[in-house]
Amino acid sequence: MKSKIYYLILSILLSLTSCNSWLDVTPQGQMEATDMLSSEKGYNSALGGVYYTLSSSSMYGKELSYGMMDLLAQYWDISNNTSHSYYKLSQYDYKDANAISKFNAIWKGFYSAISQCNLIISSIEKNRSSIKYSELIEGEAYGLRAFAHMELFRMFGPVIKSEADLDKPAIAYRTELNTEAQKFESGREILAKVNTDLTKALELMKDDPIKTIGRKGDLNTSRLDYNEVVNRRGSRMNYYGVLGLLARLEQLRLNQDQAYIYAKRVIDEVEETKAITLIDKTNIESTVDSWKDLNYSCEMLFSLYTNNLYEMTNAVFYMDGESGDSRTSFGITTNLYTTFLNEIYGRTPDGAGTDNRLRYWFKLREGGGYYEILKLKKAPEAQGLSAAYDPEVPIMRLPEIYYIACEAQIGKDNDLALSYLNAVRETRNLVKLEGSLSAEELREYLMRDGRKEFIGEGCMFLFYKRLFASIYVKQGVVIAPLDANFVFPIPDAEYEYSPNEK
Repeated sequence: MKSKIYYLILSILLSLTSCNSWLDVTPQGQMEATDMLSSEKGYNSALGGVYYTLSSSSMYGKELSYGMMDLLAQYWDISNNTSHSYYKLSQYDYKDANAISKFNAIWKGFYSAISQCNLIISSIEKNRSSIKYSELIEGEAYGLRAFAHMELFRMFGPVIKSEADLDKPAIAYRTELNTEAQKFESGREILAKVNTDLTKALELMKDDPIKTIGRKGDLNTSRLDYNEVVNRRGSRMNYYGVLGLLARLEQLRLNQDQAYIYAKRVIDEVEETKAITLIDKTNIESTVDSWKDLNYSCEMLFSLYTNNLYEMTNAVFYMDGESGDSRTSFGITTNLYTTFLNEIYGRTPDGAGTDNRLRYWFKLREGGGYYEILKLKKAPEAQGLSAAYDPEVPIMRLPEIYYIACEAQIGKDNDLALSYLNAVRETRNLVKLEGSLSAEELREYLMRDGRKEFIGEGCMFLFYKRLFASIYVKQGVVIAPLDANFVFPIPDAEYEYSPNEK
């Protein structure tokens, strides 16, 4: 049913693609969309279209998670496979035709989602009286619009090394459903508008059911009166996801104090409600294999439910006996696993072979040859019951919030900063880091833990970009930070429609 809804909204909103050259909305298409958005089901379907767009394989269903983004973070080794379709991307050759195609699809995908959000926002007020959960729907639309623009900025915007960089032109922030050309705005202006939208979303979702039913709860009591917006709030834009994005936003704005306030607020509020929790290392060790929450779904503040996730990941990583395609797959060879073992997870003095992320995420597949990455593999059913976890792509998890809190305190209260890092480490079955650590040591250990944590999630490359840090390949081998490597090229067609100072 969810897939049918997504295809319905996609067929109606197909032309609502992005800004400028891609935004080609026919009058007939506008009329059909307007007619559809006069009912509760219509708005649910419209939101479904946004999530469908974001979870496609060109977006978070692959490229922005375990695909292109993790390749750019140098998790996957295709250095000896020059015929691989991603090879030039792995060398940061952004002029390659395959790279350009991927960047164009990402740009188009985000602006398509933004157009769909604008359609919802522009029409909901006049239909509010006939829509159940209208504030949740509107809050999701504002949150998703902010998220899409912030992601565009993080990928296509400049590296922010100082306050002055925030004044460089970045992207266009689109809040109107039209085809008018729009000048690119500075990073400072873009992030201010992100803040406005997220603040609006937070207010609209102040009574989000996720606070009481948890991230996987369901308020529906009858399939006859089923409403998708109150089912599985963690797999949708929700109150905690917005709070977390506000913390991420303040980091981008170089405002560590405010980032800490939001991060601490998330930590305190979920500690009270238990709606989202850090994984329990004892529980994951004692539970039977098929019930281990190997993608740590209990920690997800905001994720995207992706129906065909495991079909895609099986082929990419040669799992479940899949042969895959050597030109498009990222097989974890024995050599690559050894690198993970010795130089990422087990690297001294902060790493150890006891790390549950190493112990439970990687397994030599039957027949050998490659290691499966189990956080991206379907969970088996146990005793005829449902699987331990669902096909979700995490957009933000609780450990990132602890990392934000840690980073914000480095150089101010290093002991407090270390306590936040240790809170994550302990749940991963690592001993606490002890002693009085310098700011430099703390930043290094924080970076190392991020590498262990974010594999398969597409986060680490943007972590490197924000800090303008060297990209780690293996011990003794790093890629020096370059603006050209960290800034995705904006599609050429956009420049004639969006004049800027570049």
